[in-house]
Amino acid sequence: KGIKFLPFQKVLDFGRIPRSSEGLTVQAAELEEDTFKIFVSHRWLSPWWPGAPFPPPGLAHTRDGKDEGHPDRTGHPKYELLVAALRRMQADGWIPKDDDKVALWIDFACIDQDGENPADELNESMIRLVGLCDMVVTPVVDDEWPDGEDWEGFKSRSDMEGAVGGVAEGYKAKAWKEYWKRAWCLLEMLYAANVPFSLELVEKRGFGGELLRFVHDKRVRPHAIFGTRELKLKEAPLLLAPLKDDVLAKKDPRKGELTNKNDYSTIERHVQELLITNLVRMHNIPSAVSDYGHVQVTAVLDKLADVHEHQCEFSHQADLLQEALHIRRRELGDDHVDVARTYGNMANIHR
Repeated sequence: KGIKFLPFQKVLDFGRIPRSSEGLTVQAAELEEDTFKIFVSHRWLSPWWPGAPFPPPGLAHTRDGKDEGHPDRTGHPKYELLVAALRRMQADGWIPKDDDKVALWIDFACIDQDGENPADELNESMIRLVGLCDMVVTPVVDDEWPDGEDWEGFKSRSDMEGAVGGVAEGYKAKAWKEYWKRAWCLLEMLYAANVPFSLELVEKRGFGGELLRFVHDKRVRPHAIFGTRELKLKEAPLLLAPLKDDVLAKKDPRKGELTNKNDYSTIERHVQELLITNLVRMHNIPSAVSDYGHVQVTAVLDKLADVHEHQCEFSHQADLLQEALHIRRRELGDDHVDVARTYGNMANIHR
């Protein structure tokens, strides 16, 4: 099936967050190289499942006409926030002003919602997907701004940015606090922080203004939040400080909330992949092999090598493939087909 993205112009033309069955997505390989790609990480506003003790939202239906949940709600406030966030970033020169140079990844549109378990589509592609994305944006629909008691004392940008823990802790919308409780939201945030992000192509992709200064300073994939507060005050999105290495231990997605309990095994698999990725980043591959086995580790090395290839960091790509080759030769022998395949991948780099 391949990784798909939703062109921003098609989102604007559709007027709401489209379902995958609308057929508005395009394969990642079909996008121009200078397309700015945004991963939308969000908490669904209208979850629903058969047998739920409340009525379905009625905003979308499966191909066979059955009720289902929806990421937005009546009136489409999340869609409104998402469009406003991108428009503000375009106006401030953060991202390309040309709508045709911007594409989004949104689960409801980019994963087949008619599959038996849509989340399974991400089993082998999260590293590559996040590696393709230039930034993460989280729209926060907040019905309590500005009168919610949690906002008292934290209404200005300086209040939030100066809070202990930065914007992540200082942003007081209850919907943002709920985001931090959701297993998938935590997982997406951790992938964005741990999958390699390169500065090689940021200016070619259209990074500019405060966003360009942020990535040069922090050297991480930026994660911005834009909520009802920012919309009402006509402010720019807020950029989260880089996550610290201990966040995975403190905010383990395996302990997060899930609407579909069948997703637990998928979450477990992804957390293992994140733990391996972190050990690779810390140049501790022997410990990764010892803890998780050579098959899992070499699979992650292959995916990370693909990320570096996309980011035109060919020396890093070669280093990771060399590590995978070394492990496979030791564990499988020189005649194994996976060893030959790795040799072939390395030869392609030199070509």
